[in-house]
Amino acid sequence: MHKTDPMRIVHTLCRIGLGAAGPAFRFQVERLVESLRDSGSPKEAANLEELLRSKNDEQSLKPSRLVASGTAKALPGETLTSSVTVPVDKETGAPLAEIHFAQDVEAPVLPEYLSSAVGRLIEEWSHLDQLNAVNAAPPLTCMLFGKPGTGKTRLAYFIGDQLQIPIVLARLDGLISSFLGTTARNIGSLFNFANRYRCLLLLDEFDALAKLRDDPQEVGEIKRVVNTLLQNIDKRSKTGFTLAITNHETLLDSAVWRRFEIRVEVPVPPSAERKRILERYLRPLPVDRAELEFLSWATESLTGSDLETMAKSLKRYTTIHGRGDAAFLDAVRAYAVINASSQQSGRIGVLLRSPQQFAKEILSSPDVTLTQQDVGKLLGKDQATISRWLKSELGDTERELVNAE
Repeated sequence: MHKTDPMRIVHTLCRIGLGAAGPAFRFQVERLVESLRDSGSPKEAANLEELLRSKNDEQSLKPSRLVASGTAKALPGETLTSSVTVPVDKETGAPLAEIHFAQDVEAPVLPEYLSSAVGRLIEEWSHLDQLNAVNAAPPLTCMLFGKPGTGKTRLAYFIGDQLQIPIVLARLDGLISSFLGTTARNIGSLFNFANRYRCLLLLDEFDALAKLRDDPQEVGEIKRVVNTLLQNIDKRSKTGFTLAITNHETLLDSAVWRRFEIRVEVPVPPSAERKRILERYLRPLPVDRAELEFLSWATESLTGSDLETMAKSLKRYTTIHGRGDAAFLDAVRAYAVINASSQQSGRIGVLLRSPQQFAKEILSSPDVTLTQQDVGKLLGKDQATISRWLKSELGDTERELVNAE
């Protein structure tokens, strides 16, 4: 039976406690770090210190819930309740929107600069009454754009949740019609409905509505649709929140693009954010520093959605097959085999090579901090074996560097 490292259990308990307990628990973890350092266990102390730092960053980047009474007072219109009926397409009866009421939406993991910018936007939108009083009202139109899977829709729901107002989500399958003139009429009905109530109008997959008017593949109907869209965005821009989402910003008509005074690119998560996303979705699976560092390195081009899918796969594999040092890589390898796209968009394909090639590639990468001992632990080998593999494949100069490590 595989013996579990006691410090791994301690690390897991500390991670769970820091996420749920208060300052007193954090103080005890800090005392444990000092004790480990004093007792000659610098690596274990460093692992816990990094955990403390990541939890501190997570709390600092998570906007606190804002009191949005200023939002409700400043927005015109009626209160939107669950009993309100949404408008429908007159030809097909399909609903033009869905209503989503505020709930406890978890803060998305964003780079620090973006989290700070979103926090300022939410703060401004939450104090409309004060800002209106001094003639300094913020722009009420915002465009979120970026690659699919980067968390734009999740961010939009988080903004609505923080403002404590309902979200009116446009349903494209109801808006877009094959009947001449019907799409433009549906857009008008949707905006009239949103303007009647205090809400955030969310236009997802926005490029499907706001395509280039000079696209030679389109007929005159698309021009009418975009013109109607422009008129309605202009009308709403001074009275209510409008948030649009697109994966294909280059397809948008330039006049539509200019209507959104706030334009925010939601990027593929950088390394630090990938670690935080993976930690979030891997819970309660225990993952140590080396494993998290490897996952962050291997998934450099993956989106937040990709990382969530990977985390679920790892948890399923580990639940069925058990947890061991080398077993962790087996779980990641199993995910890579059945997800060809991840092999193409990240470095995860290195797992499909020999252990010797794996060790050489990861240890020669300039943006990874793993040591020979870390890689040996991942592979279930000792450091001497890893060192021997490297020496057998490297030239004289590289071999000297390995010997000096």
